[in-house]
Amino acid sequence: MVFHWAARAIDLWLLLTVWLVEGWRRLPGDALGYLVMRGSGIAEPTRVVTHGDVTVRVVEDARVGRYLDTGWMPIHAQTIGHYVFARQTLDPRTLAHECEHVRQWRRLGPLYLPAYFGSSLLALLAHRHPYRDNPFEMAARERVESEFRS
Repeated sequence: MVFHWAARAIDLWLLLTVWLVEGWRRLPGDALGYLVMRGSGIAEPTRVVTHGDVTVRVVEDARVGRYLDTGWMPIHAQTIGHYVFARQTLDPRTLAHECEHVRQWRRLGPLYLPAYFGSSLLALLAHRHPYRDNPFEMAARERVESEFRS
């Protein structure tokens, strides 16, 4: 009987530990991605793609334009958590670029958006381009170049 309760306690501890380590990073971005997908009138991702160490829910649908057009600059594709949104089928290079943003989301969790927009603001204040000179975008472009160079 003691071993039964000890095993339950260990299971609970492992569950909490996994959530504390991984769950807090995934939940906000994935929940927001799901809401954008459903808010665009889309029931499920177009496809699920595993790219290296990440699994991505790709939503390629013209209705995503309702969301993508709300920004202040034209957006071809956007990543939110483990979701990648685009109006049409993504080419392999763009998908690889977006997968790097998924990795960034995984590393930073809910801090990703403030860090991303903060980086754009710092670039703008330094009289640089807020998208092209954003370190997150530069890292995604470098990843694609190194991946497709070989």
